[in-house]
Amino acid sequence: MRVGLVAGIVLVALATALAERPSSDGHGGAQSSDSSDAGSSLAENPERKHRAAQITSSFENSTLELQYDYVENIGDGRGLTAGRAGFTSATGDLLLLVRRYSAVESDNVLVRYLPALEAVNGTDSVRGLGGFPDAWEEAAKDPDFRRLQDQLVDDLYFDPAMRMAADLGIETPLGQLIIWDTMIQHGAGGSHGTQAIIEETEKDVGAVGPDEPAWLDAFLDVRLRHLLRMYPATTKDADASSESRVGALRSLLHGGNLALEPPLTWEVYGDRFRLPARDR
Repeated sequence: MRVGLVAGIVLVALATALAERPSSDGHGGAQSSDSSDAGSSLAENPERKHRAAQITSSFENSTLELQYDYVENIGDGRGLTAGRAGFTSATGDLLLLVRRYSAVESDNVLVRYLPALEAVNGTDSVRGLGGFPDAWEEAAKDPDFRRLQDQLVDDLYFDPAMRMAADLGIETPLGQLIIWDTMIQHGAGGSHGTQAIIEETEKDVGAVGPDEPAWLDAFLDVRLRHLLRMYPATTKDADASSESRVGALRSLLHGGNLALEPPLTWEVYGDRFRLPARDR
């Protein structure tokens, strides 16, 4: 089950700009691993990047398969949630994706929903979006549409997250994943965005420094505090879902596999997931 969080005005502004282009207890419980070489970076290693995306997919859609055809109103105040990273009708990224698709495929099945998406942008309304889920599932059969979803994830979430991680001094793939996953759920700006969580963590424990796992543990504490303040008027089980998502990331952190090398095992929302060891 995916639980979202309003990304705020900064994400909408970023989407508009892009559209113009053609612990809790005991910090330091994680163990370090040899994972700081450049080749291990998610930005440098497509295999690790996909592995990280699979972990987020387990949080977003309870499956390791990226769900390009997913679409649902999950009652989190963001209208329709759709696609591999949970683009929403309220925060501008869903509108931006359909605009991009329409620029390359003018007669696509989603183009007729552009006026409605523009009208509901910034609200939780789904007015005018009747039939949109069926059209989305049809569009998701198109490889070009799936490719555009991948590109938008990079533009709005992955690339900014990698810049944030680099600025912070986070060098491990798991650390990069934690920042990327936070960007996907929280967005960049606003009072509960990734940047606010980073600043609060730095206020609590200082800069990243040589003990990256301890800083990430503190970051997850702050992220959870923000999540638990955000959902009282939305889904009744949002608190438990938020705790489970953060708990899954913390379990990977405390497992010490900072390089995200399989095998990897974690639990979220009561389900257990495993990425098996690769054949040598």
